[in-house]
Amino acid sequence: MAPRFLRAWACVNSKKTFSHLVAIVALLTVLSPLLGSHDANAQGALSLIQAAEGDKTETAPEPAAKSEDPASNPPTKTPSMMMDVDMVSNQAMSARNEFEAIVKALPFFLTSMETTLRAQSPDSSLSWIGGALVRIAVAIAAGFLAMGLLARWARPKFAYLYRDDVFYRADKISYLLVRTLMMIGGLVVFVVVAGLVSVVLNGEQGAPRQTAIVVLTAMLLFLFVRMVFFNILVPDAASHRLIALSDHEARALYRSLIVGAAVSAAVLAVCNWMQRLGLPEEPHKLALIGAAFLSMLILSGIAIAFRHVIGRLFMGKYSAGEALPLWRRILAQGWHIIAVVYFIVAFAISSIRILLDLPDATGLVVAPLQVMLIAALIYGLLILVIDRLLLPRLDTPKKQAALAADMMRTEETEGEDPDAEELAAQAEAEAADREAYRTPFRALLDHGAKILVLFAAAYLLALTWGIPLAGNQSFISSIIDVLLVGFLGYMAYQAVKLVIDQQIAKESPAEKDEEAEVGGAGESRIATLLPIFRNFLLITIVAIAAMVILSELGVNIGPLFAGAGVVGLAIGFGAQTLIRDIFSGAFYLLDDAFRKGEYIDIGSAKGVVEKISIRSMQLRHHRGALTTIPFGEIQHVENFSRDWAMMKLAFRVTYDTDVEKMRKIIKNFGQELMADEYYGPMFLQPLKSQGIMAFEDSAMIARVKFMTKPGKQFELRKVVYAGLQDLFEKNGIKFAHKQVTVRVATGDEEEENSRPAISKEALKAAAAAGAGAAGALPEDNENGDQSAADQL
Repeated sequence: MAPRFLRAWACVNSKKTFSHLVAIVALLTVLSPLLGSHDANAQGALSLIQAAEGDKTETAPEPAAKSEDPASNPPTKTPSMMMDVDMVSNQAMSARNEFEAIVKALPFFLTSMETTLRAQSPDSSLSWIGGALVRIAVAIAAGFLAMGLLARWARPKFAYLYRDDVFYRADKISYLLVRTLMMIGGLVVFVVVAGLVSVVLNGEQGAPRQTAIVVLTAMLLFLFVRMVFFNILVPDAASHRLIALSDHEARALYRSLIVGAAVSAAVLAVCNWMQRLGLPEEPHKLALIGAAFLSMLILSGIAIAFRHVIGRLFMGKYSAGEALPLWRRILAQGWHIIAVVYFIVAFAISSIRILLDLPDATGLVVAPLQVMLIAALIYGLLILVIDRLLLPRLDTPKKQAALAADMMRTEETEGEDPDAEELAAQAEAEAADREAYRTPFRALLDHGAKILVLFAAAYLLALTWGIPLAGNQSFISSIIDVLLVGFLGYMAYQAVKLVIDQQIAKESPAEKDEEAEVGGAGESRIATLLPIFRNFLLITIVAIAAMVILSELGVNIGPLFAGAGVVGLAIGFGAQTLIRDIFSGAFYLLDDAFRKGEYIDIGSAKGVVEKISIRSMQLRHHRGALTTIPFGEIQHVENFSRDWAMMKLAFRVTYDTDVEKMRKIIKNFGQELMADEYYGPMFLQPLKSQGIMAFEDSAMIARVKFMTKPGKQFELRKVVYAGLQDLFEKNGIKFAHKQVTVRVATGDEEEENSRPAISKEALKAAAAAGAGAAGALPEDNENGDQSAADQL
């Protein structure tokens, strides 16, 4: 009853899956020409079809010589789409027939295995299996014993390599790499000892020896996978773990992967064992499909169970308030869906390849895991090369101790008494500064290492799927070349940009002088020219990379150069103003007329040079306005930020001031300012008195002067005014104020009467003089002939 039911189910199920198989094979047929060149060996659904057509071509008789008459040779028609559909249908029918045969053999799978096992014994019994397993167990026990003795001997000798206080990734990778090499040595000892014991115990027996080979191979594979996971997840040492996992998460993920690897290794070992013992083809294919299905279930379950843990790794080291890139958010939230879909598709394609006896049929489901392990190993080695050989860290305790020792020797040579704690702190600060300079370059190399590892992983995954990526002239090979050129161009672009940006930051002032109102010190000449040089280099790199990429894609770049010359000539004639601006700017920069950060006046505008491009510059006025001026419109440049600035300050003192005393006070005050730790470096010449410069009705005009660095004169002006005010007040020197003194005679009437009377003639003369001076009396006035004295 059961076999009849299974046969009926197989018939119905095969009809249902026929359309799905046709769709999958058709998809492979369409993708196969895109994945490789026509000259490469076909791998995929078209391989059998092309092989069959090749056989037909070889066996077919050679046709007669064709006539050279065009009329007798009509043009050959290209294959139609119907022919492709027929080939796909034939291939699908073959897959269906294979599937039906396997399903029919399903009820007899265990019987086939039993028959195969009994055929290995002369008496057709299964008793040989127990003896073989006992001998294999003895061999494995001997191998584990030898491996344990080696570990017991080596552990004390290499215990000094382990430290809890490990902070640098190179030290962690070095320790894990040494531990991996020691474990590989243990595996070698295990294989040698277990293999020798197995050979001695099994002798010349056929099936037991094959069984021992399969079991030992599966055990070796399991131990190797366990070793790799153990040194990547590091569940036993959180201080050396490179992946951001907690102890609980690392142990849980490690146990899950180890259990899955053990089950998969056992199933594959059974498949390999039965194939070696002569299991028929249909049951063997069924076993391989079952192993692929089991691997799909295990990996899908692990992906779903640890989706949040691994999703957090995709998020990277981002703070809580920082926005994540879109691709990171997508991977963090849906990576397990992508993984499960891949496992299902890989299982389906692997099953079809197994049914059709196509190459690269097994291992597709676990291929990403294998590639990830290899990629992790390659990335670790690249990081070790970067941190140990290319850019060693300069802030390690060993480097700091060596730097402190050098400083101590220097001070002892100079006859000073060194302070160990102070020198240690100074060495730590200097080492941190040196390491800060290297950090961007190390980050760039790390980024390049990640890109290389990604390319290598994609290449290995494609090889696992049987997709040729190199060694032919296919489209994918051209894409690989383009990606390689793009990678080299990207690294060169970033390296040039990083080097020049660091040099610009080094040449630029550390902090902006907020006190400098006008004429502050600008940047150095190289800091002004480097941005233009950087842009030129970056454009050159991009242009060269673009030309090489176009050449790799088959584009003839010769006409592009000719066209660029014609376009350049047309631009030269049509954009004369632009050419004038560019050449004028080049000569201004060569003459060092101004630099970035300097305050200049060009007549039509003035301000701080904020940006310099190839044809113009931008001036920021001290009130905030931003002006863009083409270089061709500049007629003259007045620079307020070069070399030095002279400040002259005038003030008013009263006529009773002791000038010599004032001069000495100003001189002493200037010496105090020059000796000040903060203000002293700002002076180029000390504060000096220039004496009395002028006299006014109510004051004497005194003046002082001093020379400062550009932009510092305004801050020092405030200090000088405030200091002079305090010193003059302490020494009794008074500032004069503009004033008008009016004297009014007062007295009692007796004194006025006792004074002699003013004559009438004197009054008339005074009135006439006052009126004439003021112009208030016309020649003919309203009083007729009255004189000025009478009017007054």
